[in-house]
Amino acid sequence: MKPSAYLVALLALAGLSLGAAETRQAGGVKVGEVTADSALVWVRRTLHAERLEKGLDAKDAAAAKDDPKAVRKGACPGAPGKARVRYGEKKDLSDAQATDWVELTEAEDFQHTFALKDLKPAAEYFFATQTAATEGKEDGELRGRFRTAPKPDEHAAVTFTVITGQAWRTVDDSKKGHKIYESMLKLDPHFIVPTGDTVYYDNDPPDVLSPAMARFHWERLFSLPRLRAFFLRVPAYFEKDDHDTWCNDCWPTMAVKRMGTLTFETGQKIFRQQVPMSAKCYRTFRWGKGLQVWLTEGRDYRSPNTAEDGPEKTIWGAEQMAWLKQSLLESDADWKVLVSPTPIVGPDRGRGKRDNHANKSFQQEGDAVRAWFQEKLPKHFFVACGDRHWQYHSVHPQAKVQEFCCGPTTDSHAGGAPDKQEDSHKFLRVKGGFLSVSVTPEGEASAIAFRLHDVDGKVVYEYKSQP
Repeated sequence: MKPSAYLVALLALAGLSLGAAETRQAGGVKVGEVTADSALVWVRRTLHAERLEKGLDAKDAAAAKDDPKAVRKGACPGAPGKARVRYGEKKDLSDAQATDWVELTEAEDFQHTFALKDLKPAAEYFFATQTAATEGKEDGELRGRFRTAPKPDEHAAVTFTVITGQAWRTVDDSKKGHKIYESMLKLDPHFIVPTGDTVYYDNDPPDVLSPAMARFHWERLFSLPRLRAFFLRVPAYFEKDDHDTWCNDCWPTMAVKRMGTLTFETGQKIFRQQVPMSAKCYRTFRWGKGLQVWLTEGRDYRSPNTAEDGPEKTIWGAEQMAWLKQSLLESDADWKVLVSPTPIVGPDRGRGKRDNHANKSFQQEGDAVRAWFQEKLPKHFFVACGDRHWQYHSVHPQAKVQEFCCGPTTDSHAGGAPDKQEDSHKFLRVKGGFLSVSVTPEGEASAIAFRLHDVDGKVVYEYKSQP
């Protein structure tokens, strides 16, 4: 099976290409957790070169049944074998180093994440991910590139993007993928932060009833040409939220019957199998003197949403909260950006929402953390968030913390926003798109810009802050 002409054209646009032989990586490659001297590379071997285009459609009643033998349109069945990564600073990989070959097994969904170490800071690296049968000739390869972060004491221009709400049911083109990936690729961002709800287990057809069906949701999306091309060029720091952990507004001890054999704990494991990930879901990354980014974890440690609010009720948990405060205070970056899967400032819509720090059900922790940000980080600190299906820039009326929400990946997924609140909203738009954040050196300091884009990449709102 040959790669689609559309994928080949996309890769050519991005300055990349497929290997000469037939590749067996239908779900693409994901690079993640890039630092000044390291990166993770996720590889999965598949039975075929491309996603299956024949089989049960997601909306067919039969597709929703938990049948392990069912063949679903968009699936990328895994295959045993082995994989390795070759990487170097020359595009033709004539200077390439190679990792050891690693066996790929069904127990780990035929995937492996390779840790590349001792890389040069602020450098462009090219790579080829290679797979092979356990005993036999090599398959083809996928080629990509990524850039490492600058040293913490060096100023450099950095741009990254933020997305949320990547629902299959609202995809712009079921054969190509979400158009925002082509729009973002034109910015050539250094990295992307998907804030969660990367897939929807519980309300994208077919509803997930088993671990195998959960993995299918990932296969169906990341095998689309626009996503494959994007992630071969742009590394990511993945966050998870409710729909790509388990189900809507979930917490660890929640009692749910509608998810079949998929448990909260299995959902946590599957997420880690699908993306390159650090040891902990909450972490921070430095991109030169100008920028440091924090990523928080909002599902693993939370109290039940339904519990009575009080000083012990939490989304982040004591350990994560202590780490966050300490690492924020220790940072000497010009700009500090906290990327949260859910809102901290809001305002959120009413009608019983009780899932995030902008809701009354977590008001005590929300008030406390916003007051701490105001006292300890009155300048040069911002929040970027996902989860909400509209774009906004808001400033908390009391704590003055600023928050930018990227909005969902498509216009058809937008909706549910509150009316514009003059004491909070600087901007409100009930449409899809993405957020870009750019840090630009200015003498011995740097400036930062937050831009909200529509799905075609057009800037619909811009906020800048000088040193």
